[in-house]
Amino acid sequence: MTFQLVGSGPEIYEKVMVPLWFGRWAEALVDKLSLQASENVLDVACGTGVTTRLAKSKVGPMGRVDGVDINAAMLAKAKEIADGLDIGWIESDVNDIGLPSASYDVILSQHGYHYFPDKPAALSEFRRLLSSGGRMAVSIWDGHSPYTHAICRAIERFVSPEIAEKQRSQRETPSTDELIAQLTSAGFSRVSVHRQELMIDVPLAEEFVPLHLGSMPIAGAFMALDDDAKQDLVNDVSKSLAAYVRGNRLVYPDAVNVALGYR
Repeated sequence: MTFQLVGSGPEIYEKVMVPLWFGRWAEALVDKLSLQASENVLDVACGTGVTTRLAKSKVGPMGRVDGVDINAAMLAKAKEIADGLDIGWIESDVNDIGLPSASYDVILSQHGYHYFPDKPAALSEFRRLLSSGGRMAVSIWDGHSPYTHAICRAIERFVSPEIAEKQRSQRETPSTDELIAQLTSAGFSRVSVHRQELMIDVPLAEEFVPLHLGSMPIAGAFMALDDDAKQDLVNDVSKSLAAYVRGNRLVYPDAVNVALGYR
């Protein structure tokens, strides 16, 4: 499974999803890792680089920060945004990054681990790249939120069950026990999983749903709908989330699990 955006997807992702969703989770992940000045950090599946940039702000000019992603369009946007920040950008598959062993003090990945096609190989690569005593953390969704439940049901009804399953699979992530077992089997020590919950605050469905779906890999399927079908899909989501409307905003709970391990 991969998360691939094309066309205007990376632009929408950075302008809409990063400030409303991923930027907030990036802050929570980086806070959990307590990055120190001068540490060397690798951000895996960095996307447009929100976590990468935040990591750089924590380690300072003496720290090294690199971002790696297989998606060339996302990396291009990351480079554009981070111009002048002295961040390295690497286009690579996660299982064979090809850098020297013990290159980093910290490896992190926000919402990337679920998409890795060979998780044991990826974890083995992370452990190889970490220095002795280094730490690694992956942040992934803890199942569905009220919003993602509603959007997947609407996609199934107005687009297709196959497209809905593609969207739904983004939240079908390993359990706490599975995460602990996977990191432990890869040789990490002091493995723990920490649940983080935030109240997400986004525009109402009428505005947010087209922007959200336009930044997803299924954007083409949504855009192929006629105007009436698009509006019906949005209305369906709006009706499902009526209990979460606060003024002119949708406010709902969401959660991630952060799996942490040491070399």
